[in-house]
Amino acid sequence: MSARRSTFLDLVSGRRVGFRARLARFGLACLAIPYELIIRMRNLYYTLVSTARRRVEKPVISIGNITVGGTGKTPMAARIARMLADRRRTVAILTRGYKGRPTTATTDQPTPPWTLESDEARVLQRRCPDTTIVIDADRVAGAKAAISAGCDTLVLDDGFQHRRLARDLDLVLIDATNPFGHGRMLPRGLLREPPSALKRADIIVLTRSDEIDPSDKMLLLATIRRCSGGKPLVQAVHRISGFQDVAGCFLPGQDPGAVQAVIFAGVGNFESFRRSVERLGVSVLAAYEYPDHHDYSADEITALCDVALTLEANAVVTTEKDAVKLLERWPDRSCRLLVLNVEIEFCDDGERFVAERMDEMLSRFPALPAMKAAQSPPGESIGVEEF
Repeated sequence: MSARRSTFLDLVSGRRVGFRARLARFGLACLAIPYELIIRMRNLYYTLVSTARRRVEKPVISIGNITVGGTGKTPMAARIARMLADRRRTVAILTRGYKGRPTTATTDQPTPPWTLESDEARVLQRRCPDTTIVIDADRVAGAKAAISAGCDTLVLDDGFQHRRLARDLDLVLIDATNPFGHGRMLPRGLLREPPSALKRADIIVLTRSDEIDPSDKMLLLATIRRCSGGKPLVQAVHRISGFQDVAGCFLPGQDPGAVQAVIFAGVGNFESFRRSVERLGVSVLAAYEYPDHHDYSADEITALCDVALTLEANAVVTTEKDAVKLLERWPDRSCRLLVLNVEIEFCDDGERFVAERMDEMLSRFPALPAMKAAQSPPGESIGVEEF
């Protein structure tokens, strides 16, 4: 784990003790007061001023959360996009991209510039090759660009706090292993909004629901229902579907029990990644956590290979989000790189419930005729300038 992130998490979680730690938490709590005030005023503005929300003529499904960190938004956005594609919808996923810099990438440009900075966009493109990916921090502009490209259904990735673009279905993800970000607003905790914001959700999805004690889960479910005003709640798990190579090709027949690995990742919930690898039966020889969205240098790649060689590991394991930044950069003759493929799976009748709500919403928005939808080449990725 990076020293700065480790220190911050130790502080906000209360693990770090002593006078200096208490003083630091007091300072963070003071900073959290104006942040929370701004968030509450902003939410009140969008609630009271209906013209502040811009509605487009096509349905918008938002995938979001209320905390900083990995709750599974990107794989959930990909799953929803595939469900929509099964319903013969022409889908676009709207994402702000890492650092939110609008760029343009088309099928005529095989190495678009955003691939160097938006790991989520690359993962989405790999998982949904027939879906248009629109990258723009201005979600309204991105929605208009997607509609102009011939898309009839929009999926808003990480959209819960981006209220300027009105949505027709709001899915909010809560990570069961750290549901409310230590119960404090940023920067004192990890909450982006107060838990009462869950009342805006249409469906709440409790992810990693199999990673906590059943009794704790019962209490958590009751708390979520209370905070959300009884909004519909479904559960989901992060299911590992196997290993891939760095290019995204599945590796059949790989026995996890035979893997002795060095693992590394730059994700929002590294400990969940570590637990997932260990539950597979992989023997973890060393683990390295990097900051979220980390760009790996050549020296860091070499160092990981050297550690694997020193420890006599037979594999290095990472996430898909990290692997997309290592394509054509991982040394072919070094220790092989295995990429963990993780899918979101709904529990019980969760998928049926989400599908029913989705179909009800889509019934108000007829799909585009096939000829009109075909105006946008499958898999095209575009970005637009803000306005």
